[in-house]
Amino acid sequence: MTHRRFGLPAIVVFLPALLAAQTPATRGLLPVPQHVEWRSGRIALDTTFRIALVRVDPRLSAGAARFLDRLEHRSGVPLSHVIGRDTASATLVIDARRTGTAVPALEEDESYTLESSKDGIVLRSGTTVGALRGLETLLQLTEAGDHGWSVPAVRIEDAPRFAWRGLLLDVGRHFEPVEVIERTLDGMALVKLNVFHWHLSDDQGFRAESRRFPRLTRFGSDGQFYTQAQIREVVAYAGDRGIRVIPEFDMPGHATSWFAGYPQYASLRGKYSVQRQFGVHSAVFDPTSETVYRFLDLFVGEMAPLFPDRYWHIGGDEVEDAQWNASRHIRAFRRKHKLPDNRALQAYFNRRLATILRKHGKQMVGWDETLHPDLPKGTVVQSWRGPGFLLDAVHQGHPALLSAGYYLDHIDLAEDHYRVDPLPSDSGLSAEQRALVLGGEACMWSEHVGPETVESRIWPRLGAVAERLWSARSVTDVDDFYRRLAITSSGLEQLGIEQGAHPASMARRIAAPTDLPVVTGLLDLVQPATFGQRVRLQHTSQLTPLVRLIDAARPDPPARRVWKDVAMRVAHDPQDNGLAADSLRIAFQQWQRFSPAIESAASRSPLVDDGISAARTLGQLGVLGDDALARLLKGDKPDSVWTAAAKAQLDLARQPQGLLRLVVVDAVEVIVDAVKGSRPTT
Repeated sequence: MTHRRFGLPAIVVFLPALLAAQTPATRGLLPVPQHVEWRSGRIALDTTFRIALVRVDPRLSAGAARFLDRLEHRSGVPLSHVIGRDTASATLVIDARRTGTAVPALEEDESYTLESSKDGIVLRSGTTVGALRGLETLLQLTEAGDHGWSVPAVRIEDAPRFAWRGLLLDVGRHFEPVEVIERTLDGMALVKLNVFHWHLSDDQGFRAESRRFPRLTRFGSDGQFYTQAQIREVVAYAGDRGIRVIPEFDMPGHATSWFAGYPQYASLRGKYSVQRQFGVHSAVFDPTSETVYRFLDLFVGEMAPLFPDRYWHIGGDEVEDAQWNASRHIRAFRRKHKLPDNRALQAYFNRRLATILRKHGKQMVGWDETLHPDLPKGTVVQSWRGPGFLLDAVHQGHPALLSAGYYLDHIDLAEDHYRVDPLPSDSGLSAEQRALVLGGEACMWSEHVGPETVESRIWPRLGAVAERLWSARSVTDVDDFYRRLAITSSGLEQLGIEQGAHPASMARRIAAPTDLPVVTGLLDLVQPATFGQRVRLQHTSQLTPLVRLIDAARPDPPARRVWKDVAMRVAHDPQDNGLAADSLRIAFQQWQRFSPAIESAASRSPLVDDGISAARTLGQLGVLGDDALARLLKGDKPDSVWTAAAKAQLDLARQPQGLLRLVVVDAVEVIVDAVKGSRPTT
């Protein structure tokens, strides 16, 4: 068994042709700037490269130093790390007119202009954060050529479309160490995201140290939590990169971990412990208790200085009201205060909580279940159940964020996220209402990720959300996006985010060394089951080891688009695409060899069992594809029996194969459709 039999050798020759076409308007830039004017010429990057700052600012100086480190690491060119003030002799002059706010803020000016010519590069911005965004663009502009590394002559005028561009990371269900958080922040800065939404509590864990209430982590964290010193470190690390940190402490539901140490604040008294099962649980704060509000006042008062951002997320989603219905005193409270239902009771809780937050200088953010006629004005509503809730929020005068369509844990394709716009052209909103749409956040919920796997689930697909929230609405070319995303993925790996190497890394633990080629070859052609499929098929809990092939597989592997593109070319004109047809034929024959090889590997490594079903179905696809391709090249029209059997086989192949999904079904379908007489239009 050799690697050539189970890798992707069939496209090694053909792949350069797929990637050769460039789009000069965007090159390797992601997100696409608002305005780009390419000019003739370029400036070489060599050992004479120097940076000068018009105004000295510690945060900008640190950002410029990081830029030099990354540029040197990328190019291999030894660079001077002295950042001076002599603009006359500098290669790159950075002119940030103001430092901006001490703490990154929603109103931060992130605009910049970048102009390069053979004489030098000038980066101008209104604030330090704008200059940091421009440095990321400049790094993306650097390219290698026949004469070494250089920056093309260009003028860029850029600013974000939305002010709030975020990533939620859930560390309640599975804890993530500080080094993972900081690498995530580095990646966010690369794609110009500016809000890190830190989901710090849930039924499965409470992750922030409270010195006033130490039982929160003593009984609610399994010993996995962030000390206050670590929280300050993360907030400072983010701030240096122009990223805001917004904490979320979920309440009144998703609150079991609060009550593990302080059961007296639950609606029903009893003994609580952190939940190992995922889902919606019954433990919920008692909204009628003045003791609860005194507790929350003290807790917020302790936490508020650790999180200097103006906004504070209360959660408020998926409140299970069984305890409220079961409590005699809560039912009596509702009657006394003329609260018609439990939604009104939750609105009462939110009003009380908003008052506490305002006392400590915070503005409330909540999930769309918090939306209610009595919700305090100014509360930001985050829509996760659908874009309609965002529209409802702005119609009621609330600032709003979109997360529906940006759930990375659902294992959707990057292009699925890319097509979701917080403000589509047909939104029907007035100018005043459109101004209330602050932006959006991608969400990485952690039922199915841990420190080893989380980065492979966030990246590189988060780049799709980043571009949608920064670039103009008109930037919608999916093919060009994927081309640039591959370049961005390489940049992420230079930051230490090894999402590209993740499948092979996990495969080395799953499979015997002699079986690695076949296992990694299979991983090239599959993606994980969706979130819902995994829950149903595996019945996961917090104790489920995340070490299987589903955890090694990538959500959106390149083979999906590559093989479909090859098939489209063949289907469009079989006679003029002989190399593509040969590539397909070799691939179809390779796929037929996977099943016995995976079964053999599974006899030595039990975790490979998860690939048997996928390998068998892949082999059947290979047989179908080989037959369809031969018919297409011969001009042999199939009968209705063959057509019906092919459709049934394709439908079956689209279903989960164990915990994996095949990504090459579309490629085979294109050839099958072509045999039936349907030619692709592009």
